[in-house]
Amino acid sequence: MDTEEPLVPKNEKRDLWDKIQIVMQPIGGLLTALTIALVSYYGSSYLNNKQNNEAKISLYTQLMSSREQSESALRKDMFNSILGTILKDSHSLDENILQLELLAYNFHESLNLMPLFVYMGRQIAMEKNIHLKEEYRKRLYKMAGDVISKQISSLEGAAASETMFITFPGDSIKYKPGLSQDFAMDWKDSKVFYDTVKVGDSNNIYKRVVFLKASGFNVDEKTVNVRLDIETSINDKFINMVTQEFTIDYFQFPMIDNTRLSNDMRCAVVMRDFDFPNFVEVDILYFPGSHSSLKEKPYYDDVVKKLLMNKEGD
Repeated sequence: MDTEEPLVPKNEKRDLWDKIQIVMQPIGGLLTALTIALVSYYGSSYLNNKQNNEAKISLYTQLMSSREQSESALRKDMFNSILGTILKDSHSLDENILQLELLAYNFHESLNLMPLFVYMGRQIAMEKNIHLKEEYRKRLYKMAGDVISKQISSLEGAAASETMFITFPGDSIKYKPGLSQDFAMDWKDSKVFYDTVKVGDSNNIYKRVVFLKASGFNVDEKTVNVRLDIETSINDKFINMVTQEFTIDYFQFPMIDNTRLSNDMRCAVVMRDFDFPNFVEVDILYFPGSHSSLKEKPYYDDVVKKLLMNKEGD
């Protein structure tokens, strides 16, 4: 009978990679544990910071919202009280001008106050005391000038501005104070404004040629009848012409009283000085609609057009 030979394990020779594998197994486990711990730590820290920031933002938003609601309620009550006072005949002209000053300095960006200024101008014109009439008129013009300066300051950095000087005709000597005479004049000038809109990889250059023509004036009322023609071209290709006729005085407020143009741009004519018989100083302002008054809303087609332009540029 044959005898069975005992099984003897073979001594396999381990190469370098086998030795590396034996050494790396415990190190790999340690690295895995460290990685999980670090990811957990930094992930938890990131989530905590994110939650803290969101909580701060939420708190700030709530505070700002509450503040705006309180200010809106205060301004609403103030507006109703002041407007009701101005339109009552029981108050003196001095008190009404004071109320208009409070209204103008607090609501000049959201309301078109020109009708109230014109109304107050008519009330001042009926004042029999010459000295009081002159004093009230100075206050009214100063108030209007302050509002215009505030609005122009708000547009600083966004608006392009050009100054024109409308000169009076030689026969203006015929003017007689107090008669509110209308005189004819023939004056015109033009200015050019540019803005660039990026569409994809190219730029559309808008060119606006603003023509201003003065056809008449009234010295007592300090008004000038003008015609505004704005010619628009894109990349030197004519697009359209916008025409408006109106009367300018000290009560044109650019953020509210302006001409709407394509690409959601605005053009405003502001009378800065009426120095008879020398000249009338006029500013032409060109600015984006996003800087107009709170009551001015962009057209939907302008919004969609800008969104599409931004999408094409991405």
